[in-house]
Amino acid sequence: MFKALLSLFKKSDPKPLQAVRKAPTPKSKPKVASTRIGELGEHKINIQLDQLPKECKSLSNLLLANPKSRTGYTQIDHVVISPYCLFVIETKNYNGEIKGGRIDQQ
Repeated sequence: MFKALLSLFKKSDPKPLQAVRKAPTPKSKPKVASTRIGELGEHKINIQLDQLPKECKSLSNLLLANPKSRTGYTQIDHVVISPYCLFVIETKNYNGEIKGGRIDQQ
């Protein structure tokens, strides 16, 4: 796994890395407005990630296998891979203050 991450820095591919697209999941109520607002927030972050130094790589909208999940996958909004560390970014597009503790459900 670590060798695969390091290989990203050895390649000089001018094209940005493509992330796996989200698989459609069945929902009982479509939340078009909130989904659209969330997508706008993720798009704003993508614009910022495009301005990172060239030694940093960013991936967006990743799906990872998760057998404990209802759908079998876990979605990660953004991952930034730098020579120094790995950043995992969960994007929220809310106004106001978000509070919560480690064991809080809401």
